[in-house]
Amino acid sequence: MKIKLDKKGREFAAKKDIKALFINPDLDSKESCCTIGTVDFDVSTKQVGKLESYHKYDDENIEIYVNPNIYAFIKDDEEIEISAFGLGSFKKFYIKNEINTIER
Repeated sequence: MKIKLDKKGREFAAKKDIKALFINPDLDSKESCCTIGTVDFDVSTKQVGKLESYHKYDDENIEIYVNPNIYAFIKDDEEIEISAFGLGSFKKFYIKNEINTIER
């Protein structure tokens, strides 16, 4: 698995002086007919649990920590791209590409 930040994600991280991101399964996702099989992830700057349990990836000046539970949803050769969206100070990180477990 490869994880990388796109241009918008890098710019937002540099502007906010963010040095680490944490990717966790989104346990509060709301399922509906349009999202059957898709998996949502929470990309944040907050660590959940012990740091030792995360797998670490580096993307230039940013450390990306991945909760090992997401490997159940992602193929080994899959690339995950992180970006930022929003206006002004209301920006946040998100996984840019959709992951559908049914299509696997």
